[in-house]
Amino acid sequence: MNPPELIGRDPILADFEEALENGPGAPDRLMRISGVRGVGKTVLLNALGDVAREHGYQVVDVASHAGFCDRLLGALQRAAEVSSVKVAPSILGVSLGSVEISKSATQLGEAMFEASRRGGLLITLDEIQDAPLDEMRELGNEIQLLIRQGANVAFAFAGLPASVDGVVGTDSLTFLQRAKHVELSRLSDFEVGESFEETMSRAGMAVEPDVARRLTEASAGYPFMIQLVGYYVWQTAARRGSEAVTDADATKGIAAARGSFDSMVIEPALRRVSDKQLEYLRAMAQCGEGDVASGEVAERMGMAATAVGSYRKRLIDAGYIESASYGKLAFAIPYMREYLLAHAEWA
Repeated sequence: MNPPELIGRDPILADFEEALENGPGAPDRLMRISGVRGVGKTVLLNALGDVAREHGYQVVDVASHAGFCDRLLGALQRAAEVSSVKVAPSILGVSLGSVEISKSATQLGEAMFEASRRGGLLITLDEIQDAPLDEMRELGNEIQLLIRQGANVAFAFAGLPASVDGVVGTDSLTFLQRAKHVELSRLSDFEVGESFEETMSRAGMAVEPDVARRLTEASAGYPFMIQLVGYYVWQTAARRGSEAVTDADATKGIAAARGSFDSMVIEPALRRVSDKQLEYLRAMAQCGEGDVASGEVAERMGMAATAVGSYRKRLIDAGYIESASYGKLAFAIPYMREYLLAHAEWA
């Protein structure tokens, strides 16, 4: 779900809204969003959808696992059937009008074109790393054709950085390279701290500056963690019937947020890696805090640096770790290092 406040994304939404107002052909109607897990890609897609609906667009949100083109076509057909029905009143059985039900478009491009004529169409495609290439090619080709025809369409897709780069690098989808690239990163401490103070204040809960600083540090600039910290700290204070968040509330709420983050983000992520990739992550965790030399990771695994290169690349592509500088790595997901060190069952 969307958080009560979307931090640091106003310029992106403003550019998109202006693109809708400027008409077909505006470049910001095409958007590719990349970022690691939990950094707010889906929330941003939802927010783009809200903007489009306010401008009278039909919005179709699709998850990109196999069959998404069929699901998209089905959604467009259902919308067309509803919008084409005219109610015909009657008196004593005598019809005063007619009921018209138009034939649904049976091809994806035709259905998209019809939707664009009914006020506009925005399609959002999430988790692009799960998209079958042939379906992505089909959808991309239809969107490209509609844009050439001046249709009132917009398209935004999101995924892990390597997946987004892979899609736009595909020979038949190079036109997506022209899509505005939005790379979501962690939010600044200033943005996060200000948001905590303002959001809680508006809802009648005071928060001292030192407490707000603790909440900011615990969130690590990570949008999903910000939501969890805010929720559990608020809940802790509200259960006491308090009108102010205390340091004790912060301690208890942060601990609850960390537990939820482990179970909702870190544990599912670790279940998706191979044994060797997990070994690489554990070795990296054992190298200490901060940026880690890739050579030191290989040494801890007892392997040559060239032998572990494939594990490193796959973990970077999947958004678990990131290149911090030349030869240096960092965990892309906060608290993963601490989790790996604390849970021997992942050894």
